[in-house]
Order: sequence, then C-alpha cells, then structure tokens
Amino acid sequence: MAGDITYNLFTDFAVAGALMIGANINSVDLERRALTVSIFGAVLMSGLGFYFAIDTGSDAIMLDGVFSAIGFVMASLTLKVAALVAKPDDEHFHYGYSHFAPLLNVLKAMLLLVLCTVALISAVGALLNGGRSMAMGSAVIYGALATAGCIAIALYMRRAKNLTDSSLVAVDAQSWVIDTLMSGAVLFAFVFAWAVQDTALGAYLDYVDPAMVAVLCLLSLPIPVKILIENGREVLLFAPDASWQQAVEDCFQQALPDFPTEDYRVRLLKMGNSLNVLVHVKPSPEFELDSLERLDEIRRKFNQALQSMEVKTVADVVFLNDMELAQ
Repeated sequence: MAGDITYNLFTDFAVAGALMIGANINSVDLERRALTVSIFGAVLMSGLGFYFAIDTGSDAIMLDGVFSAIGFVMASLTLKVAALVAKPDDEHFHYGYSHFAPLLNVLKAMLLLVLCTVALISAVGALLNGGRSMAMGSAVIYGALATAGCIAIALYMRRAKNLTDSSLVAVDAQSWVIDTLMSGAVLFAFVFAWAVQDTALGAYLDYVDPAMVAVLCLLSLPIPVKILIENGREVLLFAPDASWQQAVEDCFQQALPDFPTEDYRVRLLKMGNSLNVLVHVKPSPEFELDSLERLDEIRRKFNQALQSMEVKTVADVVFLNDMELAQ
C-alpha cells in the first residue's frame, strides 16, 4: 500500500513537471492528474489555514482555510465526475454523462457564493463592533507560505486547463485564482499592519482583519457569478454562444462544398466538453439519391470535419424535403 501511494505521488508530480514543459500527454489522463494535484494542494492549504487561523485568531486566514477545505471536497467530486464524463453512453444515460460537468460547476459556484456572502456579512458586523485583534507576526508567515503555494498550484492548473480544454479543470483553475488573490491580499495587508503597529496607525489594527475579509469577498464574488452564469446556461439547455454555431456551419460548408443544398438548420447542445449537433438538410432539386451509401458518405465527411472542434462532438444529419418537419 505504501509503495502504491509513493508511486502515485511520484507519477502525479512527474506529470506536473511534464505539464510545465509542455510534454505531449493523453488529455484524459492529464485531466485526472491535474485534479489529483488540486486535491493534494487543497488539503495542504486548508491544513495550513486552519493551523494559523487558530494561532493568530484571524478570520481572514480562517476564510482562506475554509475556502481550501471546500476546494478539497469539490476537487474530490470533480475527479469522480471527470471519470463519469469520459464514459460512453449506456442504458441509463442515452446521451452520455457530459451533463454532470456543468452541474458540478454550478454547485461549486453556488458554494463559493454562499461562502463569500456569509463571510462578508460577518466582516461587516465585526467592523461595526470595533474589529478583531490578532497576532501579526504569525499572520505574515502564513501569508507568505500560502501565497507561494497558491501561486504554484494556480500556474500549474492554468497550464493544465490550456492543454486539456477541460471545463472541470478550468473551474478548478479559477478557484485557485481566487485562493491566490485571497492569500496575496492577506499577505499584503498583514505586512502593512505589522509595519505600522508601533505608529499612530496602530490604534486601527483591530479593523485590519475584518476589512481584509470584506475586501477579499468583494474581489472574489465576480468569479463564481461568472461560473454560475456560464454553466447555468448549459444546465438549462440554452443554445451555446453564436461562435459555436458559426464554427459548426463552417465545418458543414467546408466538408460538403459540392453537395447541392437548398436549405438547412443547425441545432446545438453543449454540455461541458461535449457538443451535440443536429442538422436538418433539404437537398436542392437537382440532387439525385442513387444509394443510401451516398448519404452515409455525406455524414461521414461532416463528422470528420467536426473533429477539428476543440470539444468532443456527436453529430446527426437528417435529410428531408419539407423544412417544416425540422421545427
């Protein structure tokens, strides 16, 4: 068992090193490894945050630790969902498991919003009641350690996001950006407070911690809101961005330049890293159907053209004469 754990840790960090130098690694395996590193990072950061929060009495540090603890739970769930999304369709889910990705991202965003809102209310209450005292020296040490660790993991996750095009890794990467902002802001504020504690400004030090929590929450709120809007659209089955529609239509026209088409309609459904395409095509009057194999060849060329898309694409092409049937 110890050997297996050592091997897994070794391979995770080996893949992390390969990521940073741009090595060619299978995207599914790379996604799983990136999420595993995110889990280990969240455990480390949350443990560090809880220890120093108790030692210093800082709510800002406690908020950082709680954020990392939530990151650990969500990254663990994300790892499970990533394995589900990679599975093919079956008798339970005829269209596969890709819809679990935006569902999980919506859950993450809602948790982050709740955390930031509750922390903001608590911070405002503390400011109105005279602030909170804390140990400055230990807070500065925490800020330096947490900022360095979060920057390293955030850079790694950003690299993984660019190499995998995974929506799950992308949301995890955004979470680490929030954590980096929090830790960096905590470091800056505590260094400043430590530097002025023996000056006339020292009388206001009790306001530093709740003020820092309030600022961190306000800075962080736009990120989960953006995640919630983007992934909520997919969960509610909204049509994807117009750029996706144009890209699919371009593929259709480029793949079948000689196919006589009078009219066609493209419908798209994007769920995470999966794009479902339904095309209704009305051939021109001069089109003559000599065999079903010719229709299969048209579908095959279209599917081949769609392979250039940055997501997994499943396409259905329906040929008809009456476009009202496509409504």
